[in-house]
Amino acid sequence: MTWSEMRSAGRHGLGYEKISKSAIRAPIPPFITEEVSQLIAFRYNGKRAMVGYRIQDIFYVLWFDSKFKLYDHG
Repeated sequence: MTWSEMRSAGRHGLGYEKISKSAIRAPIPPFITEEVSQLIAFRYNGKRAMVGYRIQDIFYVLWFDSKFKLYDHG
């Protein structure tokens, strides 16, 4: 899928949702600079989220949120 297709797929399907860094309940790694303005959560294994960031076409995974405690999943 392209990033555009994933953007329109819905956050609980094959899509993703953007999350502000301030919403994360874990320390942000020091190598995450101001260049990374938002984090992204993709779903895996049901509704579990893997959270990371995107630079151009590459997604870098920072956390696997299998217990739904990293941020408010609302």
